[in-house]
Amino acid sequence: MKKSRTNLGRPGALVIATFLSLILTAPSPTSAQQAATTNQVIPLIVMDDVPLDDAIRNLASVAGINYILDPRISGSRPTVNGRWENTTAEQVLGKMLQEHKLTMVVNPATSVARIASNNQIIKPVPVIQVGNDTNTVIPVIALDEVPLDMAIKKLAAQANLNVSLDPKLSEPSPEASARVSLTVSFRWENLTARQALAALLDNYDLTMVEDPTRANAQITIKKQSAENPAPPGSRGKD
Repeated sequence: MKKSRTNLGRPGALVIATFLSLILTAPSPTSAQQAATTNQVIPLIVMDDVPLDDAIRNLASVAGINYILDPRISGSRPTVNGRWENTTAEQVLGKMLQEHKLTMVVNPATSVARIASNNQIIKPVPVIQVGNDTNTVIPVIALDEVPLDMAIKKLAAQANLNVSLDPKLSEPSPEASARVSLTVSFRWENLTARQALAALLDNYDLTMVEDPTRANAQITIKKQSAENPAPPGSRGKD
């Protein structure tokens, strides 16, 4: 990306841990303080052959949006070119997604938006999947190239849940092999471990079936519809 008033080039200013970490930092800014920063009008944003996922990552970071890329669109590397004046990062992100036939579905239950293709039917995670979470809000949850199964177990442990994976996920089938080989990367702010877990599972077409008598749950494959086939064996990375 060429120089601009706001640096939205390849990630440099954005610090992402090299392993799963639940980073406890200083108290988060108030909603009013955060809104004042993320809704700020930027005089000039210029992009020159910036990979789409990098552009999404940096615009979302400036806009204060927690998001995750649907694995069906991961691995595609179209580039973004554009010049925007006197606008916000969120507005540019919306225009860019529309130009690339993508949609962003915001989920109040998890506070994580899911970015997917326009032709997919994306239903927000139901509140029941988040549960009556009393866990502390974590200022930053950062993952970088973490195996999907490990990410699930770490987040579940932080949410005080004992989880097991459905044996079907370990079966020697193409679908199961594709899932267990996935790695995930994201950086989310100001949400609970339970919200993070629900958002992660939903993005990879998984669901959690809890035992109401104890803090145990099984992670299993969500029933698929014709409009939402299982994700291919691509990497899930923001």
